[in-house]
Amino acid sequence: MLKKYLLLPVFIGVSAGIFAVLFVYAIEFVTKIVLEGIVGYLQPLPAGEGARETFTFFPERWFLLPITVALGGLISGILTYSLSPESAGVGTDAAIKAYHHKKELSLKASLVKLITSAITIGTGGTSGREGPIALIGAGVGSTLGRLFKLKEKERRVALAIGLGAGISAIFKAPLAGAIISAEVFFKKDFDIETLIPGFIASVTSYSVFGMVFGFHPIFSSEIPKLINLQPISILAYLGLGLVCAVAVRVFVSTFFRVSTLFRDMKIPPYLKPALGGFVAGLVGASVPIAIGNGYGWLQLILDGELTDPILTSLGAVAVMLGVSFTIGSGGSGGVFGPSVMIGGLVGATYSLALNKLYGIGLHVPSFTIVGMVSLFAGAAKAPLSTLILIAEMTGGYELLVPAMVSVSVSYFLSGKRSIFPSQVDTRIDSPAHLDEWGLYILEKLKVKDYMSKPLTVRPHDTVETAYNLMTRELIGGVPVVEDGKLVGIVTRGDIIKLPEEDRKRIRIGEVMTTRLVTINPTDTLAEAFRLMISRGVGRLPVVDERDGKKLVGIIARADIGKAIREWS
Repeated sequence: MLKKYLLLPVFIGVSAGIFAVLFVYAIEFVTKIVLEGIVGYLQPLPAGEGARETFTFFPERWFLLPITVALGGLISGILTYSLSPESAGVGTDAAIKAYHHKKELSLKASLVKLITSAITIGTGGTSGREGPIALIGAGVGSTLGRLFKLKEKERRVALAIGLGAGISAIFKAPLAGAIISAEVFFKKDFDIETLIPGFIASVTSYSVFGMVFGFHPIFSSEIPKLINLQPISILAYLGLGLVCAVAVRVFVSTFFRVSTLFRDMKIPPYLKPALGGFVAGLVGASVPIAIGNGYGWLQLILDGELTDPILTSLGAVAVMLGVSFTIGSGGSGGVFGPSVMIGGLVGATYSLALNKLYGIGLHVPSFTIVGMVSLFAGAAKAPLSTLILIAEMTGGYELLVPAMVSVSVSYFLSGKRSIFPSQVDTRIDSPAHLDEWGLYILEKLKVKDYMSKPLTVRPHDTVETAYNLMTRELIGGVPVVEDGKLVGIVTRGDIIKLPEEDRKRIRIGEVMTTRLVTINPTDTLAEAFRLMISRGVGRLPVVDERDGKKLVGIIARADIGKAIREWS
């Protein structure tokens, strides 16, 4: 217990915190050489990272940006596909996939992800730091789980808390990081077992990271007290949730369309991030908000220095396109940060536009922050951790109620599709949890996937014909079919009641059972099993749903047993 709930989480937290520190230093190193030195772009920074008084709105040598991002994509692609192909693309999704499919993540994958993502972001690619550090943290957890010689289930928990510890450090949000380690793997469920060790690992990684970069929240803003929300404010936050839900659908659709486009391209995989990077560089050169992680631009909105709704709306579109081409092409990075960026820009555009059109005096920084978490909650299907995140981002609970309103609307109206395709709905849908559910898995499996082609007899065949068939095939019953229609079933029990000398004379139609118990191909194995138990039969004819007499298969208890063995 001590090893599981204290020693291991502390080791994971310290390691994830150190990797987060190294990751930030690596990004800053590449940024200083490429973006600042070559491109001539001094990006704005958020308050928690030492906000700059002076920054460059447009890169001095903007025409070089597509080239630097393309070269960054090329280097990233070569390193990724030659050393660690599993670390390509969205870091968080790779960790989610490893969690569900019981795959091990290596420390090598974490190191490759650290280097390639630092190159991607530092050369100007539209990407977030949270996705890569999630995979890095998950890799650390998976590696330490093996070193500690943990059981498979415990290694899965170690992977999960490593993911949360990485996000906790990089986002300076220990509570949200711990909760996301339990929530992000599912769209509609929660892994409660990761919470306690997740708290310890996340607090530890946050402390390690904070000792180097400080403990201030990433963003700083004066949030007014919202003790008594007016009806107009509630309606405005409801509207923001609706707008974010629409933005989620557009963002997710765009991202996966671009991903599909690059996946179908007939070129070497390491060249795809270079091509995607070039397009992302063009987008960033046109709208600088889409360069790098862009958090400094959100800080400008929170400080009241950026108040043009046209620019913020263009920024939201640019970040959608930039991250779709940067990461959708197979580049290294994450969509966590860009999702937050898009949400903040959507929230700012929404409130600025309403203020400008109707003069209702909405507090733009509040809507910007609520937009950040509302869009991410809809895109990642992680509403609880994002609600906690809003308190840690602002240092208080003033926006908790408005966020609950907006996040709920965004989550429920944004559709079933997640930005993380490896997510599953619930634990029963996860291969990693099947051994915990036993027969419940039968509720998810369909008869059509396990039924077999039926052996049949006809009503005018002799009983001996059916008996010989059952003996030869070692089965206990045979469907009786006439003109392609199911008319009955004859079992070994029906036959052995007859004298042996009569079996050559008596026809099957005289002894078959016509009160049939059937099932449809789209029914679950659980329903088939319940019917078998309640009716005392070992097999069921499977009939077409539209034509209840057309036989399409047979399902036996042995088939159900095979399904259970496959998934347990």
